[in-house]
Amino acid sequence: MTTADLPRPAVSDDATPPGHGTDLGPGPSEPVPTVAALRQMIFGEQWALQQRFRDVIAGLEDGPRTGLVQADEAVIGPELLRLALAQLGHSAREIAADHQLRGALCGHALVTAPHMAPILTGHFSLSTSAINRLGNGSRYQQDCLAELDTAQAIGLLCLTELGGTNGNDHRTIAEWDATTDGFWISSPTAEAWKFMPNAASAVPKTAVVTARLLVDGEDQGVLPFLFRLRTAEGLADGLEVVALPDKATTAMDHGIFRFTRMWVPRDALLGGDWAVLTPEGRFECAVPLRHRFHRAIGVLGDGRLDLANCIIAAARAGLAGLVNYSLQRRPGQGMLMADRDNVRLDVVSALAAVYATSVLGRRIRDLRSGPDADEHPHAVWSMIAKPLLTYTGLEVLTTCEQRAGAQGTLRSNLFADWIGGTKGAITAEGENRILQVKVGRPELEFLCLPGTPEQLPWYLDMLIHREHRIAASLRDSAPDPASCALGPESAAVEMADATSQRLAATALYLESVAATDPTAARLAESAAAAYALQCIHSNAAWFIAHEQMPRVAGELRAHRTVLLDHLTAMIEGFALPDLSFAPIFSEDYIDAYRKFTGWADSAAA
Repeated sequence: MTTADLPRPAVSDDATPPGHGTDLGPGPSEPVPTVAALRQMIFGEQWALQQRFRDVIAGLEDGPRTGLVQADEAVIGPELLRLALAQLGHSAREIAADHQLRGALCGHALVTAPHMAPILTGHFSLSTSAINRLGNGSRYQQDCLAELDTAQAIGLLCLTELGGTNGNDHRTIAEWDATTDGFWISSPTAEAWKFMPNAASAVPKTAVVTARLLVDGEDQGVLPFLFRLRTAEGLADGLEVVALPDKATTAMDHGIFRFTRMWVPRDALLGGDWAVLTPEGRFECAVPLRHRFHRAIGVLGDGRLDLANCIIAAARAGLAGLVNYSLQRRPGQGMLMADRDNVRLDVVSALAAVYATSVLGRRIRDLRSGPDADEHPHAVWSMIAKPLLTYTGLEVLTTCEQRAGAQGTLRSNLFADWIGGTKGAITAEGENRILQVKVGRPELEFLCLPGTPEQLPWYLDMLIHREHRIAASLRDSAPDPASCALGPESAAVEMADATSQRLAATALYLESVAATDPTAARLAESAAAAYALQCIHSNAAWFIAHEQMPRVAGELRAHRTVLLDHLTAMIEGFALPDLSFAPIFSEDYIDAYRKFTGWADSAAA
């Protein structure tokens, strides 16, 4: 094939992707059904929706900007979101309430709209969704929601305080005042200052702020409040902000915010039907005080999953870019980069990982929107998915950036912005390690994807073996000899890691069983096995005495060889938009720099 084919616009139903002419890809062309089946594994039954959103987002023509300071870059995202909503034909409240719509928007955003991606979860999951789920339908709330619907105002959450996220120990205060029929929000100490809300620029922002409610001096726990943080007229009265210094990556208008008795009306309280302020000013709530904060921020689960799928989509794109470049890069008369076995090893390891994690993220999203959605512990699923997918994405993108050498360092080749977005996602909506500590309990070993059979391949049984050992050590409060944990928190991280890896490998294995195209089924099975086996190989201390351990390395090489023989089809299954504006994704990266410089091959004598 020519290098123009990797990546390329999505394969249509009547197109056949050509094969490679190098050792890295197959000789004969893969049939369309195989590519379509691989694409369905990643996108499920929602491909038409995903394709439409992908194309609209790519049509925004966002990308790295050279010569702008971060303050200028930070205001690009809101305008892109306004354009996207207008072209998609869906309001923000529709997208926030629909897991598939929101997944389609967030899932493609970082790849071709890196300035828009960082504000999406704040706008949809953390503000619009909070009003949808916890609102009382009042005029005040509906007016705020109407501004969010078209991105006239951008939504965000003011949760983290300078002293920490704090949860139930929030220091920000919201004091009920019956004489004004509203609340006074204040920051009594420096530890209570809200840290890093993205609202330091002049862009209108509507925020949900978490604060400790006081009614008649009595502590009623931490609850969310809705207010217009900034309008076209400026910052809200009773609120001060100092812009924070530039971050290393991902330009956003972050600031430190101090409330100096900011007044909000009674309808600012977002308590759903379980936390109500009566007309007489009496607070009624059936939820125990210490549980109110976690009940209120339940919407975070949506954002965590959206971030996870957003990042792994960028990892798929980064891998495709490295493959495209490796098929062209040949120093002098030396070996083609794509033929070097160390490059092939990195490529195939990343390939198995992004397929397994992509399928897991999609399957969890489908659980949220399925007919039996209420039967699943969605908060747990999100806390499992976000660390695995974002850490995998960072590892894949960093590997691709490094293998691309000098090309990988340039923003014009996209890796830098994708890695920046990934690093931001790792700490957003719950820092990954904290999520793993919270979710990594012994009962995780019983968490299964619907349709998982009792009999599983031997390599999945090995992953389950590791889970059983970690769960047993947590229950007995006795460290396992294979564990490096220093205490219960690091042991919980081991549990979360083990379960998430087992679920990702299982998700892809289930796709291989369900696939009707035999080649796609075989590739999915090899990818599932390769991913599971590389997890086992990397955690060998848990399997030293396992009877199947002698098989691991040989089977891993065999499955990786299968994947390398069909690399073209596997990459085509990503269904990427056209990224050829970036040299590393172009048909001829040398020619891309000819056009950039305007030079011919040789200067005139």
